[in-house]
Amino acid sequence: GDWYRIQMSLNEVGWIAKHDVTETSQPVKGAMPIPAITGAPVVKLFQNAPPVIALATPSDGIEVSVERISLTGAAASEKGMARIEIRLNGQLVTQRESRGIAVKSGGTDIQTNLEFAERLVLHEGINQIVVTAIDQENLSASRTLNVTRIADRGKIWAVVIGISQYRAVQPLRYADKDALSFQEYLTQHIGIPKEQTTLLLNEQATLMNLKRTLGTELKRKAGEKDTVIVFYAGHGAPEADASAGDDDGLEKYIVPYDADPRDLYTTALPMREIETIFQRLTPERIIFISDSCYSGATAGRTFATAGRTFATASRRAIVSENFLTRLSKGKGRVVLTASKASEVSEEREDLGHGVFTYYLLEGLKGKADADKDGIVTVDEVYAYVSKKVPEVTGQNQHPVKKGEVEGQLVLGQVR
Repeated sequence: GDWYRIQMSLNEVGWIAKHDVTETSQPVKGAMPIPAITGAPVVKLFQNAPPVIALATPSDGIEVSVERISLTGAAASEKGMARIEIRLNGQLVTQRESRGIAVKSGGTDIQTNLEFAERLVLHEGINQIVVTAIDQENLSASRTLNVTRIADRGKIWAVVIGISQYRAVQPLRYADKDALSFQEYLTQHIGIPKEQTTLLLNEQATLMNLKRTLGTELKRKAGEKDTVIVFYAGHGAPEADASAGDDDGLEKYIVPYDADPRDLYTTALPMREIETIFQRLTPERIIFISDSCYSGATAGRTFATAGRTFATASRRAIVSENFLTRLSKGKGRVVLTASKASEVSEEREDLGHGVFTYYLLEGLKGKADADKDGIVTVDEVYAYVSKKVPEVTGQNQHPVKKGEVEGQLVLGQVR
């Protein structure tokens, strides 16, 4: 293995094996003339050339969102390879038998090839990887590449529920339309893939389907870095229950399609179970939006169960909102509801929606973007609906937000 160092251009040099070179003192047609130093066409003859490194993965300058990547490639030298050193951000990668550098023979008496496959753990930001190949005569070559790890923002999973038609409860006019419009906003305005959303309308929203979707499917699909959005439009109902855990002595229920108003305990979904579902989920960000109410009034999106005497003005005035606070416990849990616990959530024919949902969507599509940065946060949309909903309902309905998050939680974008 002798190699020649040759002049490729005025500013470039290259290497070529001796057996590929024909020595001549005659001019070569088409060759670039270079100033004669010794009178010979070859600048200098080296007995050895450094190893050659070929990298398969990753590509230089690539951006990834994963923590671990595979570094693969090979190095070769006709004099025989001695070792390969891999450094990540200046630190030598420890070779261990369980995940060390994989070595394969080049098929000759001396090992001319070394293949390597290493799993590297990246920190966020730019990571510098340096591969150094050393041959048997201690000649070396290095290749450097940069890989940028960006923060994994995860996926958005949404469950959208709208029930206007009930099996045994008086119907609502626009709850299913609210859900359709919200799902359309998520998929067409934000661009969430439809396969990451579940839409349950009317007879699809049975108690079993609600529990399966929220308690089983979401738990299986949503990871720690993901965001979960649950939207519910439909009836809510209260029932006297001293064990409810709130200071008002009432259990609050989401009312599924097949609920029996005479037996909410058996056929409806209590809010305390929603709280348990939230605790079972691993995502850092969970947003629960409800255009419903639990006041026990006989109007709006609630109903008074037969024989209930708590649906009086004096009783409604002291209904606690503590269940909202409990529901929003945990990191990044936010609850946004259409009204205070003692109020009625209204539907309006002139809007064709529940009042809260109408202004929620209007705000998410841009009118709530107070700082005009093209992004709508939970705080911005809450400020918007908190202004518009009371104005339209004559101060009879006031949206509520519970929960805390680290930083700003984004819910919408302006197109």
